[in-house]
Amino acid sequence: MSAITFSIIVQDMASKSHTPHEGLFLKVFKDKENTKHFLRGHLPQGVLDHADLDSLYLENASYLDDNLRKHFSDLVFSVRIGEEEFSAAKVYLLFEHKSSPEPLVGMQILRYMALQWKEMYDQGQTVGGKLPPIIPIVIYQGRGTWQARASFQDLVEMPSEAFNEFVPDFSFAFFNIGKVDEEKVRENVVLKFYVAIIKALDSPELRNLLPQLTQGLYESLGQKTGLEYIEIFFKYLVNSTEVVDKQDYAKALDKVPEGGNKIMTTLAEEWKQEGREEGREEGEQIGAIKNSQEMLISAVHNRFGIVKPKLAEKIRKIQSKETLHSLFNQTFVIDDKDDFDKLVDDALEE
Repeated sequence: MSAITFSIIVQDMASKSHTPHEGLFLKVFKDKENTKHFLRGHLPQGVLDHADLDSLYLENASYLDDNLRKHFSDLVFSVRIGEEEFSAAKVYLLFEHKSSPEPLVGMQILRYMALQWKEMYDQGQTVGGKLPPIIPIVIYQGRGTWQARASFQDLVEMPSEAFNEFVPDFSFAFFNIGKVDEEKVRENVVLKFYVAIIKALDSPELRNLLPQLTQGLYESLGQKTGLEYIEIFFKYLVNSTEVVDKQDYAKALDKVPEGGNKIMTTLAEEWKQEGREEGREEGEQIGAIKNSQEMLISAVHNRFGIVKPKLAEKIRKIQSKETLHSLFNQTFVIDDKDDFDKLVDDALEE
């Protein structure tokens, strides 16, 4: 039997380090049983007829160039194929976790496919001088609806059909986790809750789902594995939704015989870090407003002479950066200081 290689490509447009969103996806799909179950329910039957998913094996991939490393992390699985002569095939699962869909994901896939084929060619992984097939799959875990253009040619505006033969023609399978048929994943407890959580992310139903998740994962997977999944699910939720609060997490973890306290401690660190980041952002905003206030006072001084304490006090009461910038611009066009004072008074009254 020959080998097919399934590549799971996780899209991370923010940074190379794993975000909680990406972390959940990696935790779910690094487990070959979860991946096998998903592929069995979603790959075309014509592919499944040749692929022995029981031979799924997690490998390593290092063929990304520096530019693509900024956008992708990758998991690569190999699986044996029947009596076909193909020595390898690639299946891509791209995890899109941005708040808005990526309209040019097809172009990103094309570049990645080309890199993999080049690597295969350099390593002599061709069959009769031909490259093996690649089957791209895009998995979208973001909020909202994304009507992805699954055909690459749909991304290209062509004057007539005569241009079609000069433009790459391929499609990718597209799955919005929030729209996945729950019946196709219900027999795998991790995928079942993965889909359920994404669907309920902005719904009050999430409160009722949390105790089911903790109890279901703990009882089905055992203490060690169950707690690992519960923690990564909860980390994701802490960073993704405000529908549930600390009490909801504590109540859900009461369903766990042991280990729940440790997870709550971990979540407390997440909340603390979140608070620090919010505090830093607030501090930066305050600093920016203060800078704008002092710049405006300096501009008034340069334009009209001495700035009386009363006017400076009024300017420092203005907390809108946009208003301060607007007043700053007015110092270049207004000739009368009294007219400018009136603008400041009007700004305070708004």
